[in-house]
Amino acid sequence: MSGLPDSHGGTPTDHRRAQFAGAAWMLVGASCIAIVDGIAKYVAPTINGVQVVWGYVGASLIVLIAVLLAKGESPVSLARTRRPWLQVARAASLVCSLSALFVSLRYLPLAAATTVSFTAPLIIVALSGPILGERVGMGRWVAVFVGMIGALLVVRPGTDVFHWATLLTLLGAFFFALFNIATRVLGGFDRPLTTVLYTFTVSTALVSLAMPAVWVTPTTLQWLLFAASGLLGFAAHFSMARSLVLADASAVAPLHYVRLIWAIGIGLVVFDHMPDAWTLAGGALIVASGIYVVGFGPRTAAS
Repeated sequence: MSGLPDSHGGTPTDHRRAQFAGAAWMLVGASCIAIVDGIAKYVAPTINGVQVVWGYVGASLIVLIAVLLAKGESPVSLARTRRPWLQVARAASLVCSLSALFVSLRYLPLAAATTVSFTAPLIIVALSGPILGERVGMGRWVAVFVGMIGALLVVRPGTDVFHWATLLTLLGAFFFALFNIATRVLGGFDRPLTTVLYTFTVSTALVSLAMPAVWVTPTTLQWLLFAASGLLGFAAHFSMARSLVLADASAVAPLHYVRLIWAIGIGLVVFDHMPDAWTLAGGALIVASGIYVVGFGPRTAAS
């Protein structure tokens, strides 16, 4: 990486600077993801969400390979993995997560879908015990319970405002939780670049299988938006990774929730939609629970 100081070394001044730099990188990464979600929402009326995933991961793969070649890294050598099937399962989880989210954006306001997707860290807490054998304290279980109440406030099952697409968003959050748990396991076996390469290569291959069933020829603008989503996706991955190198995860990870501010702003400016009070209240509970899960207690997969 660059010569910026690591958050765990140097003088107190260096440490503070690294924390601020890490926070800035996290804000950039979260903003990039929010804009990708906005692009998916914008093209949703005419392009199936699965095809949007294809455009996103395919463009990200092209950017990744170009960067690797420019740095002198061989994609072939990076393809060596000690857990090939887990790499495939992780990429498949990402495809399922993005597909569920992007399809739901055809029917749901951007802020509502984003809010429900924030349940992923809470699902990770619930799964980290049985899957990873991690000990989950009572405080985190309370946070999961409070966060799920927040999700119910947003979804409101049994009422006139309930939409089945919110279940898709919850399904996407579940698969994203599996994706992150697999990331934690793979961290002990493969290089991060190997995992990133498998992520975009396998996900592009998997989602391409569905293209004959959903393909609609994009307009020039839509092709450009696909390319932009790939660039933004790669920038988001890089920015968040850089953030976690520079700063403590507990300090910067909560800044990921700035996505909700972006979602509300994009929804208001582009789609003329303002979330109702129930969505805002539910979002506040989910965000507060997520911040507690990430920022307090022993380090877990959710952190």
